[in-house]
Amino acid sequence: MRLILILLVVFIGASAQTQKLAAQPKFSGTWKGAAFSNTEAVQFIYELELKVIGGLIEGVIKKQNNNNEVSINKILGQKKYLSIEFEEKVIRSKSKTQNIIPPKIYALKYNLKTGYLEAFEDSLSGMKIVFFKDKFDFKSKTKSLETTHWVSTFIEDYNNGISAPEKKLEELRSFVFKPIYFDVDKSMIKEEYHKELYEIIKIIKSHSDLRIQVIGHTDSDGSDFYNKHLSKRRAQKIIDFFTQNGLRRDRIVIDFKGELHPVESNTTDDGKRLNRRVDFSFI
Repeated sequence: MRLILILLVVFIGASAQTQKLAAQPKFSGTWKGAAFSNTEAVQFIYELELKVIGGLIEGVIKKQNNNNEVSINKILGQKKYLSIEFEEKVIRSKSKTQNIIPPKIYALKYNLKTGYLEAFEDSLSGMKIVFFKDKFDFKSKTKSLETTHWVSTFIEDYNNGISAPEKKLEELRSFVFKPIYFDVDKSMIKEEYHKELYEIIKIIKSHSDLRIQVIGHTDSDGSDFYNKHLSKRRAQKIIDFFTQNGLRRDRIVIDFKGELHPVESNTTDDGKRLNRRVDFSFI
């Protein structure tokens, strides 16, 4: 019995350690980012190439200030679980004054939920530094950034709670729609479904090429004509919720089936309850 308990403790510990390791992000690679305030004023734009070996960090960082002056610096530092810290070592600067963009030390933490590397510089000014992982051709000897057209969209997404690009793809792949159910002869959305609907809005807003189809259904009580219109009202209530919470109407398609597509038999109360619903699909 004692041996079984020991083995169980070892197994649980190993399982927890495996989960912890699986949750750790892969920091090695290329990143983009910006330093900006709560007013969305941008102080710096960054490109970053990281190599992490055995907890040690090396790489190159480019940063461009408001005067379009660019510095290119080596970085050295260390990683500990979700946190990284590194210091710049000056290589070269695209500035007439070498010290116009001084080196600095960065202490950042990876947000497992959103996929961003974040640092909050000053609680009074609201200045923050945020990076997201992105595949691009990092040119360490070119004294300019690849492009800066992404900056405004990135800051808007970050401030609206939209996850980083890699995390957005994970969210889309793992997302599973659940039906929204309604009371008898009603089209009012119950508050218990609001969280789920907010998640749908987030997914759609995270992917500019994605639209959603909203499909209303009823049970078999009532006439075909009445149920057709009831299923439309239910679908429209969902659409109203979406648009009132920031989702554009042109990204939503409505459909309504009345009683024609039951998921369960209408001969029982439970079956009818499951048929009074709105379904969703990506298109």
